[in-house]
Amino acid sequence: MKRLLGKIFWTAVRRSRWDGLSRMLGRMYLRARPYALFAGTPQDRQARTAICTIDGWFAWARGGERFELRLSGKPLDFLPLKRTDGARVFGERNCRGFRAYFDVSDWLPARAGIDLEVVRGGQVVAAERLELTQEAIRQAEASAGARARKREWLLEHVTGAAEERDGGPLNFLPEEWKQEFRIDDPAAISAHGYDEVAMGIIEDVRRAGGKALDCGSGLRASVDETVICVEVAALPTVDVLAVNQRLPFRDGVFDAVLSLNVLEHVTNPFQCAAELVRVLKPGGILYCCIPFLQPEHGYPHHYFNATRQGLRQLFDKRMEPVKSFVPRSGEPVWTLAWFAASYAAELPKQERQRFLNMRLGDFIHRPAQALLEEKWVAGLSEAGKWELASTTAAILRKPIETVGPGREPSASADSRQRE
Repeated sequence: MKRLLGKIFWTAVRRSRWDGLSRMLGRMYLRARPYALFAGTPQDRQARTAICTIDGWFAWARGGERFELRLSGKPLDFLPLKRTDGARVFGERNCRGFRAYFDVSDWLPARAGIDLEVVRGGQVVAAERLELTQEAIRQAEASAGARARKREWLLEHVTGAAEERDGGPLNFLPEEWKQEFRIDDPAAISAHGYDEVAMGIIEDVRRAGGKALDCGSGLRASVDETVICVEVAALPTVDVLAVNQRLPFRDGVFDAVLSLNVLEHVTNPFQCAAELVRVLKPGGILYCCIPFLQPEHGYPHHYFNATRQGLRQLFDKRMEPVKSFVPRSGEPVWTLAWFAASYAAELPKQERQRFLNMRLGDFIHRPAQALLEEKWVAGLSEAGKWELASTTAAILRKPIETVGPGREPSASADSRQRE
């Protein structure tokens, strides 16, 4: 009966076009049940892959926001997130989003399902059942063998000494490199699937019995024996911890290299590009995707976007161009939706509603200069301005050389040439 009432409630909330009605329904729900837990991912609460990502939110009627997540009693690390869908119903002060993942291998021998639990004050206050499908169990059972065979291949094709941990990735990422390359927030690693182009390349490499490098892989849905995954965080599908600027592989060992939405997050994309080319076999295929028009986002930082000419310039004279295209995951509609959603999220409540009630023609039929005085423009948060800026600017100062007692400042190269 409770599950039926909950289903009716969420259906009413999703179909409601009025925030006032949604908030009223939210208050009614929390009066009946003081805590609410929603897991939107995995779909239908069914784990279909060996590595399962959980996205959702948790709401409460009163009290603080401190809580922890568990899987059937085991602590579950998670990344706090903003969730506008939950906040729309329960308010921003009473709702927190989260993202977490778990490895089905940790729950073998197989069981029917596990419980996602919200714990406050040592007590489970809300829970959702997650079903483990037979496909997820099959992938998990095959993971151990695939990891072992990849480790054997890696030990023959890496250079330098790695720190080895039982069952973990080979670690070529010393602390001084983390500081040098500003790797300070590995919790924000992405988790996306391969598109059709990447999947086709991987299948070609698999049929040839070769290896593909997924450089900056993030979290993948399963362990693939054909693909060597490199990251800066020890995620379940990662084989090697390293930075793109200094890959620990011998020259020309990979049949294909994937760099998917990674180079905008590195301090020197040209150095990374050179490394990707170095480890690729002659005749090998490189698939590189990099944002052009995307808001600022961090995994852990965001440095550069690129036009198609900029992407080609990264590999100029070192690679033969095969094809340039806009992938399905890069269609302009993603930019439109992302910008609009982020803009609305960073406005004060009253101006947010005015912004959402505007028509598209209100933007394109008026010059941008005329829009600058609108309240929904002036009211955008500082974080929102940085995330969505049309341009950014900086004023910099060159340091003054300091000299010791009795020493003259050294002449610059230009001044010596003039003399």
